[in-house]
Amino acid sequence: DIYTARWRVEDFHKAWKTGAGAERQRMTEPKNLERAVSILAFIGVRLLQLREAITIPYYLRKKGLIEAANELDNQSCDTVFEEDEWKLLMKMKKPRGWNGKDTPSLKWAYQSLAKLGGFTDTKRTGIAGWETIWEGWDTLQSYVVGYRMAKEMLADGEML
Repeated sequence: DIYTARWRVEDFHKAWKTGAGAERQRMTEPKNLERAVSILAFIGVRLLQLREAITIPYYLRKKGLIEAANELDNQSCDTVFEEDEWKLLMKMKKPRGWNGKDTPSLKWAYQSLAKLGGFTDTKRTGIAGWETIWEGWDTLQSYVVGYRMAKEMLADGEML
């Protein structure tokens, strides 16, 4: 049973090291490096959750489990994204047929984030690489910081 989880652990390491950039950290103090890669581990988990939103239904369909795959495809994106994050993503990449009320699906959020990172799906798998997901995530976080700062300034009565 433990060995069957090995691939998921390997995927986490890819998300953490390649996607979130734990390997790219160059610090002289070991304690600083330890703190940085610990924080990046949490980002790696979120990136892994996003990628699994696509990969698990993909493999379920290959096994003929269409209903289970569709259920996962329609999972709400607020299980991984904060409200500010998915609403900003909505402003950039509105899903087809969205009614304007419900939270969009996690599959849509993954695909939108991948496109934000430069994903073009040339292999037609719908599965973006870790660096692409990271680029989309990093770009989205930049927008979130700006949005929250603007909200705070408006709340304080400052003009933008």
